[in-house]
Amino acid sequence: MLGIWTSKRHKKPHSLSVRLTLIFLLTGILLLVLAIGAFRFSAEEHIQTRWRDMLVDYVAIITQGINPPFTEAQTQSLAERTNTQVSILSDQGYWIPQQPPFSLEDPHWRTTPDADLKISRWHGYFILTRQITGGTIIFYDRPIKGFNFLTPGSMISLGLIVLVVFGSFHYVKKLLRPIKTLTSAAEHIRDGNLEVNVPARSRDELGVLTMTFNSMSQQIKHMLDAKHQLLIALSHELRSPLTRLRIAGELLPKSATRESIISDCRIMESLIADIMEGERLGANSLHLRFETIQIPKLIDETCKDFPTNQQSLIQIIGGPGVSVVGDPIRLKILLRNLIQNALDYGNALPVTVQWTLNSEQVEISVIDQGPGFDDSDLQHIGEPLFRADKVRRHHQGNGMGLYLCTLICRAHNGRLRVQNRPLSHQERSPQEGQEITGAEITIELPIASPEI
Repeated sequence: MLGIWTSKRHKKPHSLSVRLTLIFLLTGILLLVLAIGAFRFSAEEHIQTRWRDMLVDYVAIITQGINPPFTEAQTQSLAERTNTQVSILSDQGYWIPQQPPFSLEDPHWRTTPDADLKISRWHGYFILTRQITGGTIIFYDRPIKGFNFLTPGSMISLGLIVLVVFGSFHYVKKLLRPIKTLTSAAEHIRDGNLEVNVPARSRDELGVLTMTFNSMSQQIKHMLDAKHQLLIALSHELRSPLTRLRIAGELLPKSATRESIISDCRIMESLIADIMEGERLGANSLHLRFETIQIPKLIDETCKDFPTNQQSLIQIIGGPGVSVVGDPIRLKILLRNLIQNALDYGNALPVTVQWTLNSEQVEISVIDQGPGFDDSDLQHIGEPLFRADKVRRHHQGNGMGLYLCTLICRAHNGRLRVQNRPLSHQERSPQEGQEITGAEITIELPIASPEI
């Protein structure tokens, strides 16, 4: 779409290298967590096996001398010998020295070769009970509780993971650097610079992509150059026979046919001239003579070039004194085309030309009171040889005017915006039943230096 400017502001892309680095980081953390979990699980299993294979027989021996009445000294001695916590539940229901932090009904008990001895595992506790005369001895402990996993070895492992992730980030960033270069080159091609060439620094997939990109850009350049040369050559070749045809038509006796022939020849000559101008601007082969131009003076001089009857329909709304750097001839062509279009399609109603400052650019708007543009045509306004809806096609035109305006704006690092502008009640035509919306075409040009 050539006529309507699309904003160059893009959402900031999500960095692929950052995402890959985050994946590496999460993978490292998950591996560390899994390693710690596996170690803990294996430690618990090892301790459980040790309790089952060693403590069962050992507990049977050391509890043989425990008889009522039970005392705290007995439980303390057992706790020191087994390196666990010990409680005794008497048959009368008393706990010595205190009840464990669980109920004996909670765990799922497993039997052992000793009928009086059972073991279980519950919420991190390893539990062993032995039935004796007058009560039950309970051995329990949480061997993992308070265990410090942040040992020097684990800290070194964590540091190595961070170093690996950091190194991976820089490697991935370097690996994906050609993508950033290709993106920049694609933006240059989008802006019309087909001379860009990206050096291929590797032989991997990105290197192949780079070489394919360079080949593509060269093929596009060759095709566009061939089209450009063909259009220029055809335009030159057509000018001579058209000139002879128009001269021959002017020698004919005055008649409607003679006037029609001369008018058609002039339209075709104008079309050929516009095509040649568009090709020169589009191919950046036209040398523009840049100088500082005052916007109020440019608009005033352009409006004075129109016939007197049309000048009376042009309303200039003054704005701030401001200057731009550009080619005065092309900028006059740009303004003249826009004002002429507004006069042609404005239903013989006044056309407004105004300019304002917006940030670091000047906006020049040309507003008519005509039928406006059909919504389906707005996206195509400014394309070469495109003519809008039927309401506007009864006027003479070759569909190149707004296309040239778009190219001139682009050659001056500006842009062209086309939109419909609903008019207020005071602006509407007094003719009843005539629907008026109005078209507003705005030129945006960078400011050279504001005048004081």
